[in-house]
Amino acid sequence: MFFSKEQIEQSIKRLNDLNPFFGITFLAFKKEMLPIGDTKPINSIQILDNFLQKYYRPVTDFAGFYTPFKTWNNKKKRWNAKLYANTLHVTAARTFSDVLIHPGGNLWGWKPDYVDKLETKYLKNSLIPVFDLAVWLFRSHTWNKTAQPKDVIDTFFAEFSIKPEEYTLFDLATPLAKPWLQANPISIKTLLDIIGPPPDSLTEGATLQTLKLIGVGPAQQIDFNLAPRLNLITGDNGLGKTFLLDCAWWALTGFWAGYPARPRQDATKDAPKISFQIGREGRQSKEVKYNWNQLKWNTPAKRTVLPGLSIFSRLDGSFMVWDPAKHLLAREDHYTGRDEDALVSFSRDDIWNGLREKDKFGRVRVICNGLINDWVRWQGAADQTRFEELSAALYNLSPDPKEEPLIPGEPTRMTELGDTTDIPTLTFPYGDVPILLCSAGIQRIVALAYLLVWTWQEHIRTAESMRKEPEKSIVLLIDEMEAHLHPLWQRTIVPALVNVVQELAPEVQVQIIISTHSPLVLASVEPLFDENRDKLFHLYQEKGSVHLDELPFVKRGSVDKWLMSDVFGLAHARSKDAEEAIEEAKALQRERTPAKEKVRALSDKLIDVLAQDDDFWPRWTYFAEQRGVSL
Repeated sequence: MFFSKEQIEQSIKRLNDLNPFFGITFLAFKKEMLPIGDTKPINSIQILDNFLQKYYRPVTDFAGFYTPFKTWNNKKKRWNAKLYANTLHVTAARTFSDVLIHPGGNLWGWKPDYVDKLETKYLKNSLIPVFDLAVWLFRSHTWNKTAQPKDVIDTFFAEFSIKPEEYTLFDLATPLAKPWLQANPISIKTLLDIIGPPPDSLTEGATLQTLKLIGVGPAQQIDFNLAPRLNLITGDNGLGKTFLLDCAWWALTGFWAGYPARPRQDATKDAPKISFQIGREGRQSKEVKYNWNQLKWNTPAKRTVLPGLSIFSRLDGSFMVWDPAKHLLAREDHYTGRDEDALVSFSRDDIWNGLREKDKFGRVRVICNGLINDWVRWQGAADQTRFEELSAALYNLSPDPKEEPLIPGEPTRMTELGDTTDIPTLTFPYGDVPILLCSAGIQRIVALAYLLVWTWQEHIRTAESMRKEPEKSIVLLIDEMEAHLHPLWQRTIVPALVNVVQELAPEVQVQIIISTHSPLVLASVEPLFDENRDKLFHLYQEKGSVHLDELPFVKRGSVDKWLMSDVFGLAHARSKDAEEAIEEAKALQRERTPAKEKVRALSDKLIDVLAQDDDFWPRWTYFAEQRGVSL
């Protein structure tokens, strides 16, 4: 058994007010069995450094140390440089000279009254929380299933040669978290989630937490605080849904999907800023200012936080893919590495027919073989795993997998075009249809399914070549999810998309950011929406200004109610003429003595614009008959 995440997190907090002398120097010197009232020669700096290396270096890729103890100038600065042992040596010699004998050189020892001085002068009423200190020091220690908190304290005292006369320095309380033990040791990632990453360390697999735009785009300021899983953005045309996705993509990857964002015409020189936060909550945001001298955005400093595998599906059928593994390759290769290699920008034609480019030596590189080529090749047993994944993605993304599944047929040739290329087909009740002849909606979903499979598998191969684990997160941006899709498809596509990604990579966290105009898309997520993981945003215009609000997600049941909600703002789920006629009828009903001629004329107008079973008819029919007008 091992200390649980909950226990480690609780104990670290309880150590925040302890002087680091007691957690490090005191224990290191105790292990060295310093004499009392006398001295012995020791290499104090080496001893302290060895102690730090053993107990206070939770990650090996950072040369310094983490100490959960009291700091005097910055409470959040608990990561220390690799020469921290020198600082501890100086502090021991100067600050604690009344408890330590150090005549100079390498001679050290305890003064006869060191216990009393430590207790009354330095600890006072705040004793050393021995159990919590042991939890930190022994965070990877294996305990028996029958272990009790007292066993932890006894192990601590034995490990550091604590004598009974020194027990008065310690608080022997054992505050336990629930659970306080668990079957496996916590991972480095989990530990770093608790203590925070070391300065300038690289964090991978992050998602977008916040995006703040000032003096840029349609609004003076937009604050976009995202959910970890599903983010839905709604709003009228021209208010910035696509713009928000473009800025989110730039924040994630450092590349603009299209034209860069431009400062507002009324922005002052210091106003335009884009701030964003990638990674866990509480991480400091990056702020990027607009460079007026170069008419472009300043380049953010070297990335210490990398998003997960990122995919942007744009409305025009193009895609962008950013792979953090390839970013790492470019970063490590100082001679030939280019960060652009982490980004693949696909036009619609590239998706279907492949993407090739020349390197700086004039050699042609095949970036992607394209949907048509890969589909046929995978189907021909060249890569059955990919074909099975593609088939599963197509099936799950079908408008109705049971009634209208998207099922691959046998490849065919479009010989009437004089082309010898084998073309993939989809099977329909009336026969197999080449995907080039399928509808725009089907082609968009097919391309999305292919890109998901291709991107994930390419990332896995890159990670394997680097001898590293694949990413644990995917960020997916989709502009106007409902484009080209029939209403039957719109009401299933988002839940289906979440399922496809989870099935493709079961252990991966998925963050999806979608813009939509469709009430059917919003209705479709009612069974899926979780207020702890998902958010609904609304862009709207008020008094000439654009605003972005987070709206509470309310299950409305019918699409009509979504249309008449704050999200879409329609007064009626009817035609514009019907809406105007009903509002005119309601106004007439409020009159004290409406003229019979007006009632008759408005009845005729309602007959022209309303369906026979419209739910307004009972109300109007009763009113009209009371005024002598029969319908």
